[in-house]
Amino acid sequence: MSNNERSPLVEGAISALLGASALLDPVRLRAWDNDGLTVTQLRVLGHLLEKEGLSNAELAERLYVTRPSVSALLERLERGGFIRREVAPNDRRGICIWLEPRGRQEISSFREEIRAYSAGLMSEMTEADLNAFTASLLRFIEAGRSRRMKDLRNEPDAGS
Repeated sequence: MSNNERSPLVEGAISALLGASALLDPVRLRAWDNDGLTVTQLRVLGHLLEKEGLSNAELAERLYVTRPSVSALLERLERGGFIRREVAPNDRRGICIWLEPRGRQEISSFREEIRAYSAGLMSEMTEADLNAFTASLLRFIEAGRSRRMKDLRNEPDAGS
């Protein structure tokens, strides 16, 4: 089935996903207005909040983007004072990325704002709705991770 021949069920799910994602735009746009941070830059900061000292390659894998794309993101974040890059202690050719206080504050505030905003939206959902919503999203994430692993195995430099 080609992209033009998606089932009505899949098309409905896509529309629902895009509509749900758009609900978070007010919070994301405040981060853009306040600090010029894109969604992907916020995701970089989020990954670093979860685990500092990641390498470019590890961030690329977590973000589902190429290493050159990560390098460009990191350059802008470093210029803005959100992160710092240091030579890896056990591999002088490697670089580890760390949050600076500005980056830690920004991502912590953003995450709390997103959580509070989302909780407000979800307050009108029943327990059954929330359980079904959570189960569906977890399955969607699982499918995405599986797809990413397949894509990585099929990349030209996958064996190196």
